[in-house]
Amino acid sequence: MPFPSIRLRKRPPGRHRLAAVAGGVAVALLTSVPVPALADAGSASTLTATGVATTATTVTLVTGDQVVVTTRPGQQPSYIMRPAADGAGAFESYDDASGDHYAVPVVAMPYLGKGLDLSLFDVTRLAQDAGNDNVASGDSQRISVDLSFAPGTTAASPAGVTLTSVDGSAAQGYLTASSGTAFTAALRREIGADVAANRQPGTTPLFDGVTSMSLAGAPDGGATVSPQYALNILQINATGMSGQPTGAYLSLYNTDSFKRENVSVNVVNGVARVAVPAGNYGLYGVFYDYNTQGQLSALRQFSLSDFTVSATGTTTVPLDESTATSKFSVDTPRPATQDIVMTDYFRQDATGAVASMLLSLWGTTPLYTNAQPAARIGAIHDVIQWGAEAPSASDGYRYDVAYGSDDVPADQTHVETAGTLATVQEHFAIDPAANNSYHGSLLNGFVDSWNNAGGDSLLSPWNGQAWPADVTDYLGTGDGGTWAQMASSPANVWQYGDSLTFAGGRSYAVGWNHGPLKPELAQHVGYQFCFACSAGSNLTVILDPAVDSEATHVGFYSFVTVPEHFTLYADGQQVFDSTYQDGVELQGTPTTPTTYRTVYDTDLSGNANFSQSTKTHTDLTFRYTPQTGGSSALPAADYCFGESDSTPCQILPALTLGYQLTSDNNNTSDQPIQRMRLNVGHVSYDGAGSHSRITSANVSVSYDAGTTWKPAIVAGVNGTYQVMWPNPASAHGTSPAIKVTATDAAGGSITQTTAGAYTIAAPKS
Repeated sequence: MPFPSIRLRKRPPGRHRLAAVAGGVAVALLTSVPVPALADAGSASTLTATGVATTATTVTLVTGDQVVVTTRPGQQPSYIMRPAADGAGAFESYDDASGDHYAVPVVAMPYLGKGLDLSLFDVTRLAQDAGNDNVASGDSQRISVDLSFAPGTTAASPAGVTLTSVDGSAAQGYLTASSGTAFTAALRREIGADVAANRQPGTTPLFDGVTSMSLAGAPDGGATVSPQYALNILQINATGMSGQPTGAYLSLYNTDSFKRENVSVNVVNGVARVAVPAGNYGLYGVFYDYNTQGQLSALRQFSLSDFTVSATGTTTVPLDESTATSKFSVDTPRPATQDIVMTDYFRQDATGAVASMLLSLWGTTPLYTNAQPAARIGAIHDVIQWGAEAPSASDGYRYDVAYGSDDVPADQTHVETAGTLATVQEHFAIDPAANNSYHGSLLNGFVDSWNNAGGDSLLSPWNGQAWPADVTDYLGTGDGGTWAQMASSPANVWQYGDSLTFAGGRSYAVGWNHGPLKPELAQHVGYQFCFACSAGSNLTVILDPAVDSEATHVGFYSFVTVPEHFTLYADGQQVFDSTYQDGVELQGTPTTPTTYRTVYDTDLSGNANFSQSTKTHTDLTFRYTPQTGGSSALPAADYCFGESDSTPCQILPALTLGYQLTSDNNNTSDQPIQRMRLNVGHVSYDGAGSHSRITSANVSVSYDAGTTWKPAIVAGVNGTYQVMWPNPASAHGTSPAIKVTATDAAGGSITQTTAGAYTIAAPKS
């Protein structure tokens, strides 16, 4: 089950706070109900409760590739690319001016605008399409298409397409993830034949008489648009490596202001003519070289930092693929072979607005660039992220590095040393019941000042990562050393890590999926949306349902049905009650001191892939006192629901529990005395939040599914504790439950029970 790449839509650098909320944050608004106003609300307004949860939807492309669209509360969608086969896929990914996200496989590029319509790769539209099955496996998911055929051609099913209706030269049909691979194979045959005949790829018309194929019901693009500026003709002439006209797909930016022009341009047969306002411009695109099998043989990134479109006559801009000759390479201390490459090209206009184009590539295909200076108007930022695997999986190491610059350097050779690399020991734990026929994944994404959304682009090898395992990941510091990471287990438990900065020459350890997994609020670092905050009369309480042992991780179940029940009370009155939701956003809350209590239950006991952390019960209470500023003020770089300049965010004083259980990568212990480090604290963001003293912590263990409980030994003070209890011989091979209770000096409390928290090893034979 390959799980190679995730794409998080970014917020422009410097536009923090209200911008993300007002700009259409993709929150899963699943339940919105009015509730009678509380007695002390101070107004006659109605309290509105909106349930929120993390959701994942699988979108199938006509090529058989898939994109998993994930929305988390308060964040814009993320996009996980799943190439269909062989690990040699590549995608261009970008958002258009309307906000739709596109993922275009490079095998389709020669026919884009020459038979294949861009609508086929509109991931946003596909995810919204009610006709998509959106099943987890994706194999039976349909993508409906409209087709037209050349005059005189009898409409027949093209490779991979099942026709459902035919009307003369027009037809409708569909493809699936499995049939899309046949469509891709046919595209590759056509491309390969063109290359073998020394023709530009895409010269041969689409197979089976097809003249056009688009997403069913897609607009025809014929609407009349009234220009706001005088327009002038820009002609782009593109030549390939042989000097002959070639095709290219470009992003064109008016660098005076993207509002004037920010558009994709398709160069067909070496020429594109587009009417644009006069002014300053930049462009970015990629040339694709194919072999006679229709597969990629090279990628050539091409950009122009600055050029000017004249207010008179036609402005002609030549693009010469043969100038993209700087080969990207990395020399590593230990042998390693490239398995992923990502280029992320950021362009900023003179007003500060930012756009970007991302290219993701799996395999050993080489990447070349053309040198460009820093921009005269606005700015550019070019980042290349590269990953490589050890000669054998048993070697247990890999490299992930990134290099960013505000130009495009002529020298793209890089040498890594022990001093430039951080050594990160990655530990992957797994529930023994999980289906080990699947691999999990570790994904890494660079984070810098241009990409501050917790890792705009996360990449993983196509073939994933075997679990359980211990792997050394050498992380580069060439772009500052700040990385976002994510891991997905074979059982589809996903954990996101906060962005962390790693220093060259230093060693670190990170655990993934180490249990017990439980609902939790976290102690975050870096840029965040607040899951436990208030802003004026707005209040948010959201618990991630599957948090592991790392304090800065959040976790949830993807494509796993988890019966859950979330209830919120205010001063004893129920204000929200819902199943299959992780939290709630309230409007019209009291602006006076209020006691909130949330009760959250999850139940995985009916899922055969889970034998641990099968049921959880969390009962959390805190006293909220409205205030402005102080230690509970959310850092300015972060944001929350309902925030504005006049209504700043306040972090709620909710307690958190962090478990560090002594167990192996199967969450199993063979120790006669079980040990656990317990950290009791409060939800925080870069250290901001409640610092109320922790007044008590108690732990008990049940070996009989909660019928009886035995107290554990708890030693420590003010939130940091060492806990011990026996693993009796009579319980070998079973999974005990644990219960943790804690309180603070402000009247807050938490009780959390986890069934099957870990497994006591079976007797050795």
